Amino acid sequence: MNATHATHRGLVPRLAVAAFVVLTLGVAPLAEAVPVTISMPIQDAAPGATVDVPVTASVAPTGLGIFSVDFRIPLDPSVVQSVTVLNDGMLQPWGTPFTNANPSFVALATAGAPPLASASTRVVTLRFTILPSAPLGSNMPLEFEHFWFNDGTPATVTTGGVLRVRNGVSGVDAAGTIAFALAPAAPSPARSAARLAFTLPAAGRARLAVYALDGRLVRVLADGVLAAGAHAPTWDLRDGGGARVPVGVYFVRLESGARSAQRRLVVVH
Repeated sequence: MNATHATHRGLVPRLAVAAFVVLTLGVAPLAEAVPVTISMPIQDAAPGATVDVPVTASVAPTGLGIFSVDFRIPLDPSVVQSVTVLNDGMLQPWGTPFTNANPSFVALATAGAPPLASASTRVVTLRFTILPSAPLGSNMPLEFEHFWFNDGTPATVTTGGVLRVRNGVSGVDAAGTIAFALAPAAPSPARSAARLAFTLPAAGRARLAVYALDGRLVRVLADGVLAAGAHAPTWDLRDGGGARVPVGVYFVRLESGARSAQRRLVVVH
């Protein structure tokens, strides 16, 4: 069966019939087995980054009589820019699966014969591109809405993961508490604009400003009482008078109370 031309749910009933025919021709039924655990990890990714998240099974599929696979995972469009499915696991012998993927969900359906026989416990890999505007410290659950082998046989139990938006200067500390942090400017070098993300552990007065290499104030991007959590202003590479700044090295400085942090930013044209 060419799974690419099959409908998402239409794969399973037809393959279930195929499995029934095989059994009626004299192949002994499979013994009752414990459910296969399907899991995803806790994975960190910075805003704007691309990260691979494996979908794994607790056992390899050989001997389980698996003729079809069907799953769906809801996503958070405030975190995900795009997602693709890499066919790099146990499903490869069946060719390219049918997939439907967008920032709100990713779904896969595929089927084939003979049944899966692989030493791999990786089902597939999901490749996420994180929105540059994804808030630092946010956590997107990776939970299966459903995951079926042969429409339920063998049975599965799922263990969800988490895609955590973090940074090299993580705005979240090891205990999961929001920290005072200024992320690296993105991109740097910058040609048209730069995103200057930072986090505050508590509401209070804060100031984010850009300075020239000689210490001269170039632009104030934020100055006032700000809420706790993630902030991500964008600098359009213009000074306080609206003029485009020259090519060169600049410093972005975040101040709040007695705390301060500074990052270097290169501007090119």
